[in-house]
Amino acid sequence: MTIFKTGLLAALLLALLAVAACGVPAEPAADASAEDAEDMMEEPAGNPLESPVLWDRVASGELPPLEDRLPNEPFVVGPGVLLPEGHVAWQPGNFGGTLRTLHYRPRWNPDVFIGVNESLLSAPGLGVQDIRGNVLKSFEVSNNNQTFVFHMREGLKWSDGSPVTAEDARFVVEDVYGNESLTPNYPRKFRTRNDATGTPMTFTQIDDYTFQVDFDGSYGGFLRTLTIESWPGWSELVRPSNYLKQFHVDYLENGIEDLREELDAMNLTDEWNQVFAANNCRSRDIHKDQCLVGNSPVVSPWQRVEVADPGVVVFERNPYYYKVDTEGKQLPYIDKLVTKLVEDVEMVNTAILTGEADFMRESTGLVKIPLYVEHGPAGGFRHQLLDMHVNSTVLIINLTYGAEADPLAEQFRDVVANIEFRQAVSLALDRDEMIETLYYGFASKPLVTVGADLSTRDVDRANALLDSIGLDARDDDGFRQYPSGETFELLIEHGAHAPDIAPASELMAEYLGDIGIKALVKQIDPSLWGQRLNNNELQASVLWSHDQCCDDESTGGLFGVYGAGKAWGLYMNAAEENRDPNWEPPQWVKDAFARDVARWGTVPGSDEHNQLKEDGYAWHRQYLPVVTVVENVKYPLIVSTNMANVATEGFAIAQNFAMEQLYYLNPEENE
Repeated sequence: MTIFKTGLLAALLLALLAVAACGVPAEPAADASAEDAEDMMEEPAGNPLESPVLWDRVASGELPPLEDRLPNEPFVVGPGVLLPEGHVAWQPGNFGGTLRTLHYRPRWNPDVFIGVNESLLSAPGLGVQDIRGNVLKSFEVSNNNQTFVFHMREGLKWSDGSPVTAEDARFVVEDVYGNESLTPNYPRKFRTRNDATGTPMTFTQIDDYTFQVDFDGSYGGFLRTLTIESWPGWSELVRPSNYLKQFHVDYLENGIEDLREELDAMNLTDEWNQVFAANNCRSRDIHKDQCLVGNSPVVSPWQRVEVADPGVVVFERNPYYYKVDTEGKQLPYIDKLVTKLVEDVEMVNTAILTGEADFMRESTGLVKIPLYVEHGPAGGFRHQLLDMHVNSTVLIINLTYGAEADPLAEQFRDVVANIEFRQAVSLALDRDEMIETLYYGFASKPLVTVGADLSTRDVDRANALLDSIGLDARDDDGFRQYPSGETFELLIEHGAHAPDIAPASELMAEYLGDIGIKALVKQIDPSLWGQRLNNNELQASVLWSHDQCCDDESTGGLFGVYGAGKAWGLYMNAAEENRDPNWEPPQWVKDAFARDVARWGTVPGSDEHNQLKEDGYAWHRQYLPVVTVVENVKYPLIVSTNMANVATEGFAIAQNFAMEQLYYLNPEENE
């Protein structure tokens, strides 16, 4: 038995003895009834180091004792662990309570997804400084950043009580990624330097709790893919192999015939890969049925349970969760998460104002702060101003717009591909007004990604630039025309993914009208927006961007490429033989991809890595692939006034990554 477990049992025994010593006097006081004396002699109902909601299940034998559910070396959470030192007044918490939140897309709540997700590696806050173990215990890097040895937590268990071992990693690499029926295209992040054309990794299982990954070139950024890149989870490299093998033809005695019942139920013939997918709970699938308790197990703090109301999604605590606090209490503190479906972003904020949310980051906005202040006391919530991990609003003009039904598509591309057009657009924006009216002064001009020269409104200069590129002719309404005579129009379609997007879009359209650009704004359903984006049918849109935070793939340029040149991104990520020559990007775009491949070879946080990132910012200022409106925006985090261990500094989204340490001061008020 490990030192931790021995210490845990000893502490528990001392606690029980102390309770007994204090609670059982040699002779009851004269005025105490026999019933009172009997109550005083009762043992505690359960282990004080675990949530009381688990006590009956342990007493009945349904669950083993806490010490048998924790790994030999649990992840210990205390000050400065999940969030950087000084970002939260951390204290050991209380068990109990239900956290209520809201979502407007069916069965998808980003706040819950991040709060439930567990990455294989982690770092305090949001970034890649001081990367350490998380689900995995530890790692070593050697051989010029080509060899990675990972050590697992011995005794770690899936939510069904089965052990997590290196076999679960081998299964993912060899039987999922290595099976073309399940993975037609080997994942880019597991190719050398995160390059779509790079060599796939090789895997070696060293023992039951140790495995090794090798690449044929330097790939220090591999640590980033397991920590923060695109919000990765445990399923990137570790999945419950014992459970999943019953849906994998290579492990079935009679092959595909053993799946005949499942295939028939899904109206399939021999597509066993779809049966596997329907039972494979990846960390991104936590809202889906395959992740329900009783189906594919997880290592998350909470797991989804089935409820009758399709508009409500409920998650209950995982009794085998591997983290504890400094007192040995098993996390999470809060027992249950409940997220309710509402119509749209506006209804999210309406429900916040009526006190229907205990935690909300996604879909809040600075434009709503006066209402948060007004309704907070009665609604039992407060807002905490933290940093936004994205640039709040970015005007994305599609430089590869290719809607087949639009006869002007080619002319449109010729105009917007000219850097002077994008410079003119940036010069037209009145950022000072937008900062004051939309962001209440809690934002700044985009000096990093746009630069001071193009961040200050200059209508005369913008007009001169547009005249110089052949848009000098105007129609009867004063709007600029293509050289062919048709009116140039810029349709800005957005999905209202955040409260500030709609008003920001309307303001930008007004500013563009001042320089003769006929800009039309249309709000569409987020699902339709996604479809039009994927079909390359959006002329322009407004959304946030990850062009500075988190040190992910977009930092330093690639957000602009993927956002403003979808066809270019598809070309660069395709195998050589599958590239469409009609969409070959210009050299300045290829330069961004080359720099990113080089950056993936470096260790996150190194001097070489940071210099490549700075080079990316310079590239962005030079070519302006997208037009960033503001930087350094504050983000209101909505929390219950009864909630503790809430961050007061740093990125708001970093609090999502630390939801297991949130607790209620008075849990009974939030049941």
